[in-house]
Amino acid sequence: MVMLSVAWPAFAQTAPPVTGTPAAQAPATAKAIVPLPTGAKVAFVNLQFVFNESELGKQGQVRWRLLNDKLFSNLNARTKEIDGLSEKIKTQQTVIDEALLRAWNQDLARLQREAQFAQQEAQVQSDQMQQELLREFEKKILPVIEALRAEKGLHAIVGVQSEPGGLTLLSSEPGIDLSAELVKRLNGQK
Repeated sequence: MVMLSVAWPAFAQTAPPVTGTPAAQAPATAKAIVPLPTGAKVAFVNLQFVFNESELGKQGQVRWRLLNDKLFSNLNARTKEIDGLSEKIKTQQTVIDEALLRAWNQDLARLQREAQFAQQEAQVQSDQMQQELLREFEKKILPVIEALRAEKGLHAIVGVQSEPGGLTLLSSEPGIDLSAELVKRLNGQK
């Protein structure tokens, strides 16, 4: 069984470039299925490409973006409130009572602490959703990769990506890149 133990990029908007042969450097949407070379025993899939181009990956990206939009729009409202109070203190500090100024500064400090906590909590929720989506993606993609490996008679299929912690493909026979075929198979599942 193939294991995906690669540090996956955080739902990137576009696939990062893969270094190496011109075929590996082609834009993500231009990948074509190239026949596997005769006698090949190892192939690879570009996990970022598969995630970005498959319907399954796109659905996960939409779910994650919707959560982030919700979480971080709340933070923007807090930031505006903090900015408004900061401006109020700045413009009125010389004309108001010292007790009122002290109260406003205390309110500002409280709002800043709350905003910092909300930012941290939003990041935790975002990270948790990302990990959940990646687990779901992995659970659905592994059987398809295993079937592809068995059908092609390969010893292994390696996941590659250009992110730190991933393998970087320097040169390859274009036919051993099974990324487009994997996307096609994932999109064909219903």
